Amino acid sequence: MNARSGPGLRPHLLVVGHRGSSGTAPENTLASFRQAIEAGVDMIELDVRMTKDFHLVVIHDRTVDRTTGGHGAVSAKSLQELKLLDAGSWFGARYRGEQIPTLREVMDILPARVGLNIEVKTDGDTRPGRALEESLVLILREQRMQGPCLVSSFDHRHLRRLHQLDPELLLGALYHPVRDLAKKPSTICRSTGATAFICSRTQLRRRLVDDVRAHKIFLAVYGVNSPADLAGVRGSGVRAVVTDFPAKIIREVRKH
Repeated sequence: MNARSGPGLRPHLLVVGHRGSSGTAPENTLASFRQAIEAGVDMIELDVRMTKDFHLVVIHDRTVDRTTGGHGAVSAKSLQELKLLDAGSWFGARYRGEQIPTLREVMDILPARVGLNIEVKTDGDTRPGRALEESLVLILREQRMQGPCLVSSFDHRHLRRLHQLDPELLLGALYHPVRDLAKKPSTICRSTGATAFICSRTQLRRRLVDDVRAHKIFLAVYGVNSPADLAGVRGSGVRAVVTDFPAKIIREVRKH
């Protein structure tokens, strides 16, 4: 069962919780995802990396240093080693004891109404082969998500490998402002098999919007954290906004 088994990406403006509700809870933890779900998000966004023993865990950085009390690369640690780390205290004492979750653990708490945007991180992991892609496809098939699931990455080679493994996966190409500066969204999506194009609020330009509209590409924008940010991207054909403060942005969306 692939990621298209659930309903497609919905027609209204989607509010996506960036690393959960990362403005109000420690990013990429179950506490953060639960807050985003309670706020009423359409989707949650998270970051996935592979451990030394080939488990998929939810953490943004290539090392554990910033968001835990530990030190070292995620790819050099086993799942058991990562589970011993405190991923919540850096944000606040009330979150002491929050763990780095596995992708499966996050998917297990998602209600059917909430979709998932999995951003795959490949930087810093030099292991050859397709273990990450194969593990991700296997998990998505096993977990049988009911809501929409989008897999995104700045690593467009990774997206191409995923597309080869499962052409039915919904893929999102993240825009790199230097590497992709001269490329059109339609060119990027065509070369990766992606149906969604994702950029930051500050990267959004008329030429990108025009190309996305002309080719009917799903457009998502991240960094939308205030009513002013939301007003700035509305009317540009944006279909999803990714925010650190989902409760605040949802209230603003519902005013209109």
